[in-house]
Amino acid sequence: VAAPGAQAQAWAAGLGRALLRAGWPAADPVPCHLLVRETVRLAPQVVVAVGDGQDEALLAALGLLAQSQAVPVLWLGPIDPPAPVGRWVDSQVMAVLPTAARPGPSTLPGLLAALQLALARFAREQGQGQALQATLARLDERKWVDRAKGMLMDHLQLKEHDAFTLLRAASMQANLRVGEVSRGVVEAAQAAEAVNLAGQLRMLSQRCMRCLCLRAGASPRPQVDKDLADTLHKLQAHLDHLAGLPGVGQAQGALDATLLAWQALRPQVLALAASPVAGAPADAPGAQTRLLQADHLAEALLHGADALTAQLQTLSGRPLLRIVNLCGRQRMLAQRLAKQALLAGLLPAPEAAGQAAAAAETVREFEATLLMLEQAPLATEAIRAALAQARGQWQRLLDGLRRCSGPDAAAGRSALARESDALLAGFDQLTSLYEHSLQVLIG
Repeated sequence: VAAPGAQAQAWAAGLGRALLRAGWPAADPVPCHLLVRETVRLAPQVVVAVGDGQDEALLAALGLLAQSQAVPVLWLGPIDPPAPVGRWVDSQVMAVLPTAARPGPSTLPGLLAALQLALARFAREQGQGQALQATLARLDERKWVDRAKGMLMDHLQLKEHDAFTLLRAASMQANLRVGEVSRGVVEAAQAAEAVNLAGQLRMLSQRCMRCLCLRAGASPRPQVDKDLADTLHKLQAHLDHLAGLPGVGQAQGALDATLLAWQALRPQVLALAASPVAGAPADAPGAQTRLLQADHLAEALLHGADALTAQLQTLSGRPLLRIVNLCGRQRMLAQRLAKQALLAGLLPAPEAAGQAAAAAETVREFEATLLMLEQAPLATEAIRAALAQARGQWQRLLDGLRRCSGPDAAAGRSALARESDALLAGFDQLTSLYEHSLQVLIG
């Protein structure tokens, strides 16, 4: 029994004794400021709120109670001013028993009837709420199942019945509801997409520089300029898309750092792209300096994107995304190797030697990762075929790399650019196969 003041508490004490005699044990009346604490402690079937005409404190206490615990409330007492119906509804008031003055023995029959009404109405309301929640849960589960089926049908080329059979089998194996498994599939696909897109930013940072190096080496401009424009467009589009993906917000700091690195690189690339081609930068020290400055900024973008990719992989909680990350990183290494080899041919001896040494390290890193992917258990027939094709493309790229430093350097540079793009396309396909594989999606 809740009562705001001394007078109401005296009334409540008498009512408590009358209720006890009628077989309804009532706790001692409590003031408003203790209502929530005592209700949580005692867990009563019903709260009787005894008003005395000055009811603001009582209504405030009931409002707090409604936010912390579901319990029916019976309002008892004089109603002056007129009944605040909206606040009663918000305060879980299930029945009202108006009294003109102090509640007495004559109030008891009506009070008992009102208590029964409050309890019955509350039970029905709770049942309706639970039924509504169950319906909403089923609708939500159906939404996840439909989305998961669509993804499996699209990525694994399954019919609808086969996709659902796969989800049901996975739910039985994991002892989870089909809806839970379906939600896991959707979230796994979203996480894999985020890792793939962030990984592409690494590659695009190096592709920017590869295009600038080809342009500085007087390679045919129309195709190089087209490739550069496409690279810049993809960088911005991927960053915009990543910002809207679910779960990426947890890596907002890494995403912001990557965006800042891109904003620093972009004007440098545009300035170099707008300059006329005047032969190799060896004849233009100013052009060399600008190219090295742009490469320094591209490295900052690479490191930012690499940190973002790693953080997204960790946040996903899905160990198999490491394979998606590693495979996607091969795209970057292919472009990076081409850039380093081209820079080695454009810069004076000290810087050229540094780029050549870095290119040799990139070769070792690429080959070690390729071997790891070939030996990884996460493989299908399509993945094995794509890896075999990538191995051949890699050998052709190495052949172009060797020719870059010989008498046929121009043809070697052309082959290097061509095969690095072929390898990029091959690992794009491979990354997509890993990203959409059954093991990654189902887990």
